Amino acid sequence: MRADRGHAAVEFGLAVGLLLIAAEASRAAVISLDAVSGEAVVSEMASNHGYDSSNVRLGWCGADPVPIGGGNGVCPMGRGTDVEVQVMVFTPMFSTPWGAVGGVWVSGAHAEPVDLYRSIP
Repeated sequence: MRADRGHAAVEFGLAVGLLLIAAEASRAAVISLDAVSGEAVVSEMASNHGYDSSNVRLGWCGADPVPIGGGNGVCPMGRGTDVEVQVMVFTPMFSTPWGAVGGVWVSGAHAEPVDLYRSIP
């Protein structure tokens, strides 16, 4: 059992990071009333952390996640609705000089409400 020590901290760090990315994506989409803004936020955050955009997938409002720019899922942006996003990031098990070996898709999801009293153009 000693070999398993420390895994919880790594898993916690991945989970919190993905939840923050998902929260920012849904928030950006709600503020601009457009999912493209949310995709731009995720793309920028992924590149800031050294992830290639091909290793990041998004799914809006229950749709299956697809690569950024794939436009999968349509969210209603009316007052009182929830904008849901699922973010998946491919995380390699370990890296070698010849590239990543193995890996898993890690996901996080968040829903952001559109304010009932918001003025919508």
